[in-house]
Amino acid sequence: MRALLIEVDFETGKRAGGIDPRDPNLRCRGWQNLDSEPGLEIRLVEDDRDLSQYAGVPGVTVLEGKDAINAAIQANFPPGYNVVDKELLLAHLKERGISLDLFAGQSLDDRAEELFRQGFAGIVEVKPQLL
Repeated sequence: MRALLIEVDFETGKRAGGIDPRDPNLRCRGWQNLDSEPGLEIRLVEDDRDLSQYAGVPGVTVLEGKDAINAAIQANFPPGYNVVDKELLLAHLKERGISLDLFAGQSLDDRAEELFRQGFAGIVEVKPQLL
């Protein structure tokens, strides 16, 4: 199993090394980090192409083996946090006596990670899928 860790300019769609995102043998399973600078993505190599062409290419890292790919996923793609039950979250905030004024100008989604870490109900952590 092999993959490429690629730097991406998500505004233009350009990828380091001139990698074509429409290449059917370079499949991305949703491993994209739009918040990093530069953006990053991992694409699985599904054919037997020679990857030596990417050796030393700035912004492209060849990943050999499942362990290396999983390590790159964990290092570069942080979990996300989603409010899945707003009513439950609001009830929990009320139960703890927390005023919604603390969220003025922000959505609950903007504060989801912080609230998750504080143990509030109604929020889930979404981790990137490993191989």
